[in-house]
Amino acid sequence: MFLIEVLGLLIKHIVLAVRLFANMFAGHVVLAVILGFILLTYKSAFFYLVMPASIAGVVFLSLLELFVAFLQAYIFTFLSALFIGAAVHPH
Repeated sequence: MFLIEVLGLLIKHIVLAVRLFANMFAGHVVLAVILGFILLTYKSAFFYLVMPASIAGVVFLSLLELFVAFLQAYIFTFLSALFIGAAVHPH
C-alpha cells in the first residue's frame, strides 16, 4: 500500500510538471510562428505591413506568456504543497 501511495504522489507531480512544460512550450511555438510570418513575406510588398505587426504581436504575446508561466508555476507549487501536505497528514 505504501508503494501505491508514493507512486500516486510522484505521478501527480510528474503530471503537473508536464502541464507546466506544455504551456510554456506552446507559447514559444506561437511566438516562432508569428516571427515566421516575417520570413514568409520577406520578398513581397506586404513585408513592411507584416513586420511591425508581427513584432508588436510577439512583444504582447511574450508578456502574456510570461504571465501564464508565472501563474502555472504558482499553481504547480501550490498543488504540490497541497498534495504533499495531504500525503503526510495523519488521518
